[in-house]
Amino acid sequence: MIKRKVILVFLLAILAISVSSNADAQFWKKKSETEKSKHKAEVEKKRKEEEKRRKEKEKEREKRRKDDDKRRRDKEKEKEHRRELKQKEREERRKKKHEAEQPKPKLEPVKKEKKEKEKKDKKKPLPIKKKEIKYPNSVIKSRYRIDVLTPMYLDDLVKGQSVTFKDKLPEKAQPGMAFYQGIKLAADSLKRAGYQIDIYIHDIASAAETPDALLSKNKLDSTDLIIGAVATKDITPLATFACKKQINFISALSPADGGVKNNEYFTLLQPSLKSHCDWIYNDVVVKYPGRAISLFYRTSTVADENAYKYLTTDKYTPMVLNTMLCKRLPTKDSLRRMFDTTRPNIVIVSVLDIGFADSLLKQISRDFPTVHFEVYGMPTWSAIGSLQKANAYRNLTVTLSVPFYFDPAQPLAQYIERRCKAEFGVKPSELVCRGFETVFWYANLLKQYGTIFNTRYNDNIAAPLTRFDVKPQWDKNNNLLYNENTHIFLSKYEGGVFKTQ
Repeated sequence: MIKRKVILVFLLAILAISVSSNADAQFWKKKSETEKSKHKAEVEKKRKEEEKRRKEKEKEREKRRKDDDKRRRDKEKEKEHRRELKQKEREERRKKKHEAEQPKPKLEPVKKEKKEKEKKDKKKPLPIKKKEIKYPNSVIKSRYRIDVLTPMYLDDLVKGQSVTFKDKLPEKAQPGMAFYQGIKLAADSLKRAGYQIDIYIHDIASAAETPDALLSKNKLDSTDLIIGAVATKDITPLATFACKKQINFISALSPADGGVKNNEYFTLLQPSLKSHCDWIYNDVVVKYPGRAISLFYRTSTVADENAYKYLTTDKYTPMVLNTMLCKRLPTKDSLRRMFDTTRPNIVIVSVLDIGFADSLLKQISRDFPTVHFEVYGMPTWSAIGSLQKANAYRNLTVTLSVPFYFDPAQPLAQYIERRCKAEFGVKPSELVCRGFETVFWYANLLKQYGTIFNTRYNDNIAAPLTRFDVKPQWDKNNNLLYNENTHIFLSKYEGGVFKTQ
């Protein structure tokens, strides 16, 4: 009996083990199938994602290809148009040459005399001879003094023993402080080079050192040279003082002349608006002879009115101008009447307001996308941010006249950058470079030629960045006005990239 029970228990145990083994097998089989299904789903998901990315890439490549094809077609169209224009111009030249070679009909004696009389009447009067500028003898010294006037606002920046600003200089103080930094770097360089020159800095934003205060207190009586980053209202009294003392006064940053006349001791280092307009006019006349030029102008401000006047009066070389007064932005129809949509157009805009200029450029580019425009603008336009964007004016080439340009590849520019980083921990701005070059050049002129260096202005070897070209300026009657630097750079912007010539 016991034996039977033992056998029965043993059989039951075997049966239980068998059932358990089958259950485990079924569990693991089911788990394996689930994992396979999940893996298959993940693989399928990845495949779909890759397929989606592949299709997106194909779409992007197709879009780029279409854009490239469009640009290529536009370029080919423009090239073809230019070829047609050149062919047309060649035919016109041949026609004119043929007409010029044809024998002219003989005029009747009376008509010939009449023609000669008319020619004689139209003959331009002989130019009035310019007066000779007579300077006193230059004084050679063992040590010179230069007084620099610039607004730094130190009274506002420093109160007691602490500064009044946190991380950044107030905007009103930045130009004067940058100009001062350049002067400081130049003074240190001159000292290391062995120059015997004392440089006095006057913060003209301080009530105690305004130009009027300096003059009334005789603080400039012993100077050999005055360099001023001063406002227009301060130019006249300083220029009058310089003329009386027979010392040179250099207006370093302002293009305004303050109404100064008959003063050989006053030099305008930043070219005037008239010089900028003359430079633009001459460049257009040389590059596009005989072409019709579209001129957009305003007269709502004195500067805009002057720019228009400088471009349209007292010009000996003729230019065919189609003018439009822009009290507001012109309509597309009015622009269409100004332009020749079958060929590239030459445009001059004598408006200094950068907001209006930017809006006008965008409108021209948008309304005439298939026409190319060569646009000449004012020196203020360098502050237009859109000029740095590649797609701002796709069919426009914008040329600006600028008073200064500092090539970073120049050895002197690299030296200034190293010294500025070492001294002040920052890259030099344009005003730092201008302060350095101005003081460095004039210190060299003093050392080489003494206090009266005006006849030696052609020696600009110590100003390799700007290559100043200082010349006497005369009025219509050939009376002396003052000296002015007339060297101007032209910066050309196209597709967000600019190059300066």
